[in-house]
Amino acid sequence: MREVLGVDSSVLFAQVKKATSDHKIEPESNLLRSKHFHMGKPVYLGDVAIRLLSQLSQPDTPFFIQPPSFNEQIWRFTCKSSSLSISVESISYWGFGLFNSGYLNRIEVTGPLQERAKVFFDLVATLSHNPWEFSHRRSARRVMQKESISLEENEKSWRYLIQVASSNMEEQISIMAERASMVEKRMTLNKDVKNWNQQNANASLQSALHDLDVSRAAHADDNSPAVSRALARVEASLISADPATQLETSDEMQEQSQVDGQILQFGDAVIDENVDIVDLSENTDEDVELTAEDAIISDLSQRSEEE
Repeated sequence: MREVLGVDSSVLFAQVKKATSDHKIEPESNLLRSKHFHMGKPVYLGDVAIRLLSQLSQPDTPFFIQPPSFNEQIWRFTCKSSSLSISVESISYWGFGLFNSGYLNRIEVTGPLQERAKVFFDLVATLSHNPWEFSHRRSARRVMQKESISLEENEKSWRYLIQVASSNMEEQISIMAERASMVEKRMTLNKDVKNWNQQNANASLQSALHDLDVSRAAHADDNSPAVSRALARVEASLISADPATQLETSDEMQEQSQVDGQILQFGDAVIDENVDIVDLSENTDEDVELTAEDAIISDLSQRSEEE
């Protein structure tokens, strides 16, 4: 089996079950477009490629390295999504391409193991069939032998990545459950502390515990997006319930409300030598020497005031 920790790419083969002409390829750029695009040649992506693209987080527009020619179901595209690089190739492996069941997809994903695993986990969860189960096993075996991969190794790779993603979700749920227990203990120890609303904290804790159950149910249904959303709500609720967080916020607000600096009272016996004191009581006008012209102007102004 190729899938081991440290390997930065996965090459898997998947059986295509359905393929419809819902997309086109823009001739000038070779980019994927919808079927309503004003120009371009149709391309049959198939259920595997469409589901795969839908699971990616903000993917680039797929670029076709090998656009379809006479057979719209033979092609190859690449795209990027976050730290992942994806390549999908559609291959006719049985029946001269006359049937959808005679096509398979070669999928290569490069990037961190956890992210790769999640993509394949979500792909399998959204398909109506197991992608490693081929309609024409003997023909599929011949295609995979070109890359020294057997049907059994291909299935093990799929199952390995699914298990990695599932274990990662279990670990995340377990971490949040332990954090909820710690918050609950702190709530018990700090129930008599001032500046802390115990009623609101209890409500937030119950909300967190509820969403933990939701995350477990979503994991049982192989719904990783729902798991992520539930755990995000759990984290927000625990922050709201944690007395340590609320007390720290209260202390910070008190510190910010205090005057930053030192007020010196007139007549203090001890004054910090590092503090610069400016005496503003001096009349600086007395030290200014008037010129002859200034003296005449001043004398004229005084006479006008007396008159």
